[in-house]
Amino acid sequence: MSMNTRLLLITFLCVFSIGQCIAQTWYTGKDNFRQAIFQDSILSDYNYQAKKDIVNVTETDIHPGEGFRPSLSLDIANRNNRENKKYPVYRQSQTGTITKAGYVEKTVWGVVWGYGDSSNFHALLLRAGNQDPYGYHIPELQYSIITVAEGDTIFHAPWNTLSSPYINPETDYNRIHVVPVNGGYEIFIGKERECRIGICHDDRLFGSSAGVYIGSGAKIKMKNWSLSPVEYIERKVFLTADKLYEYLNISTNEIEGFYEPLQSVSASDNIRLGGNYQLSAISTQQYILLLYVNGAQRFQDQWETGMIKAILKPTGLVNIFNVTWFDAEHKPLKDGVKAVILSNHIISIYFDKEGVILKWAQTGNKKEFDTPFHYSMYRDILYNTTLIPSFFISSL
Repeated sequence: MSMNTRLLLITFLCVFSIGQCIAQTWYTGKDNFRQAIFQDSILSDYNYQAKKDIVNVTETDIHPGEGFRPSLSLDIANRNNRENKKYPVYRQSQTGTITKAGYVEKTVWGVVWGYGDSSNFHALLLRAGNQDPYGYHIPELQYSIITVAEGDTIFHAPWNTLSSPYINPETDYNRIHVVPVNGGYEIFIGKERECRIGICHDDRLFGSSAGVYIGSGAKIKMKNWSLSPVEYIERKVFLTADKLYEYLNISTNEIEGFYEPLQSVSASDNIRLGGNYQLSAISTQQYILLLYVNGAQRFQDQWETGMIKAILKPTGLVNIFNVTWFDAEHKPLKDGVKAVILSNHIISIYFDKEGVILKWAQTGNKKEFDTPFHYSMYRDILYNTTLIPSFFISSL
């Protein structure tokens, strides 16, 4: 069965805990094909239904847009994970009769995080390795790292094989670590992270749940679930919309204010802007922050007014800054990115590798952006609107 077919058949079961203190609250219950028990801090979840994978998740209280991502570790085992062995699965007819539907070899199991719904999540998927023809008996697992976004599957790593003495063989527990890094999540196996599997190159949170993946025919045991929030400034709302407008309306700093897009110059027709971004500038002791106001088109649901779009760090040269720019997917770009702020309150950002120049002009009235997607009345007179392309840079 293909991965896309398998994912379409997934049933997700979410159970949310109530209150400020988030405890592990898993689905438990029993039916004709499944038995899930949480006892003595161990989750046991068996899935014997044919062509139907399951995810059992718990609430993390780490929500999208609040400036944090989950760092998690867990010990997980699949008791139906022996090499070169098949496990029975069953189906139920329309009349209610349960019959054997065949066998599954290499049942799939793993961990999910950033769960929003059945069409939006990240996952590390595991299955048994191949039988060792040489008799060395080095423990082996096969793995895949995926993101499912709006129902489409992105493979950060296709099915690969990992052989290591730090992997517990077949049906024993393995320690999994999912660690936030710039632009994604790094994944390890081993008590001390001895085996680096790879990176999920997508840092989005679709929702606030995480849990375990139980494929058809799998028999999962999970313990030592540990999860903590990691601050993530790229996703954090630095100032809420009300606080931002209130602050800028009384600010006397000449650089601070609202900025509207003035010009976009691209050296490549294949580079497109992620939106007609309206920004605001805030000056701190160390940096100038460009905050998102509105205008995102790609991943519009991932942006809120007051999130950081760029960090400008002084270089020691007058009005020239090193820049960390966060693209439409919140991934940081900083190699070869510079900014110049001119005396006429125009901010220019240069992306040397991409061959792109973006410019914004400060509005004369700090209240002009009180209404989302509002443009100043004098824009068509002062600026040639044809300079702003109808196509937008996807990587920025």
